[in-house]
Amino acid sequence: MGMFVAEMSSDSFQLLGMAERGMLPECFARRSRHGTPLLGIIFSASGVVLLSWLSFQEIVAAENFLYCFGMIMEFIAFVKLRIDHPAASRPYKVPVSTTGAILMCVAPTLLILVVLALASFKVMGLSLFAVLIGLVLQPCLKYTEKKRWLRFSVSSDLPDFHSTAQEYRAIN
Repeated sequence: MGMFVAEMSSDSFQLLGMAERGMLPECFARRSRHGTPLLGIIFSASGVVLLSWLSFQEIVAAENFLYCFGMIMEFIAFVKLRIDHPAASRPYKVPVSTTGAILMCVAPTLLILVVLALASFKVMGLSLFAVLIGLVLQPCLKYTEKKRWLRFSVSSDLPDFHSTAQEYRAIN
C-alpha cells in the first residue's frame, strides 16, 4: 500500500516537473499552499478511479509495469544526456565513461525486462494502452502549444541544457 501511495505522489510531482519544463500546460506547475501539485494529484487519483474496475493487485501491477517502463526511459535519458549534453550542470556526476554508463544500465534493464515479462496479459495490455495514449498525447500537446490554446512556460529557475551544450561545443 505504501508503494502505491508513493507512486501516486511521485506521478503528481512528475506532472509538475513536466509543466515546469514546458512539456505540459503551466496549470500543472501550480502548487497548493502546502507546496503540493494539486492538479497533478487530481489527475493521478483520477487515473486510479478509472481503473477501479480492476482488483487492487492488478492496479498495483499496472502501476509497477508503467514504473518499469519509466525506469528504462530514465536509463536511456541518462545515457542520452551524457552524450548530447556533456557540459550540462549536474548536482553529481557518475565517474564512468559513456560506455561504462551504458554497461552500468544493462543489468538493471535486464531485471526490469524479467519483471515486465512476468506480468499478466491484462496488465500488459492495459499498460501498453496507457503508453500508446502517452505517445498520441505528446504531439497533441505540441499542437495545442503551437495554436496557443493553453499556456506553456518554462521555469526560469531550471538550467537550460541547450545553452550549456552549445557553450561546450564552442569551447571544444
